[in-house]
Amino acid sequence: MSQGPQSRDYHLLEQAWFEAEKAGWLSVAPNPRVGALALKDGHVIGRGFHTAFGEAHAEEMALRDADAWCLETQQPLAGIVDEMVVTLEPCSSNGPAKKRPACASLLKAAGVQKVLVGAVDPNPLHAGAGLEVLRSFEIKVRTLESFQIRFEESNPAFLRALAHPDRPWVLLKWAASLDGKTASDSGSSQWITGAAAREEVHQLRKCSCAVMAGAGTVKADNPSLTARGKQGLYLRQPKRVVLGVEPVDLASDASLLAEGGELLAYTTKASGEREPLSEILLDLKRNHGIARLLVEGGAHLHGELLDAGLADAVVVYEAPLLVGGHFGACLGAGFPSPAEGVRLAQEERLQLGDDLRRAFLICD
Repeated sequence: MSQGPQSRDYHLLEQAWFEAEKAGWLSVAPNPRVGALALKDGHVIGRGFHTAFGEAHAEEMALRDADAWCLETQQPLAGIVDEMVVTLEPCSSNGPAKKRPACASLLKAAGVQKVLVGAVDPNPLHAGAGLEVLRSFEIKVRTLESFQIRFEESNPAFLRALAHPDRPWVLLKWAASLDGKTASDSGSSQWITGAAAREEVHQLRKCSCAVMAGAGTVKADNPSLTARGKQGLYLRQPKRVVLGVEPVDLASDASLLAEGGELLAYTTKASGEREPLSEILLDLKRNHGIARLLVEGGAHLHGELLDAGLADAVVVYEAPLLVGGHFGACLGAGFPSPAEGVRLAQEERLQLGDDLRRAFLICD
């Protein structure tokens, strides 16, 4: 077997892909799954992957891991990493919409001299820009074109988000019994699922730009739509979006008025009709910087988004419980036949205590 640069590059990128695949699309979308290696004198001393939307990118995680190695081995931190291997070209843009610093600048500051890249960014707004910035920093760049297709095949959620630049990436979420009910006919829904499932929902809120609920859910459940951990509210809170409810009409003790992210309300127009969901989503993306939107209910809002083709994924927390009654999870206009229903793919499944979490991408 050849021991030349091509063989070495392929082997290193395989290791970086192993890191990338530790993340699931559910946590990182609309960002891609990316993995990275930090090297010193040809030896891997740091590994990292992008764990969740809004969190550190793969390159930053690999540099942190390399720093930990330096502390453990009592090596000097400055300039220790001389090469980076990453499955996607490092990002290069900065601005108010960016949640993390540009990775190209991080690599320059770390003293990286060479970068091996597996794929060029498929986003036409950024394709090749990161590579050019690295070269402008006099960092040597190598690419392995055979990994481009592999990257795109591994990132359908990211590619779907690119196909809809005029709205956020929309994730529908509900908790239901095995027979698909979100509440009993008395309206009681606390608690269908257990503590482990509810804890993960707060993680999903934390890595979303905003959480949305309709008027029915706001009135029936009095939700806070905040992200909370065992120690209380997370430092970073999603914006909260409510439809058909004026904040001034909420009770003085309404949970939505308590501490949390910014509250955005879309109420009915003078005609008594709410503006179309497509226009609301456009406003959220264009004027409020919402790239990832978690929709928590209710059933009619879920159905309306599905009917309009405005949802990208669904995550369901399924309890081993039969409730019966009429409170279904999704109550849109429906489809004429099962063959015309919404097809789902790319399942991510996780057992959370007694409950089963199932996440699916919506097929085009």
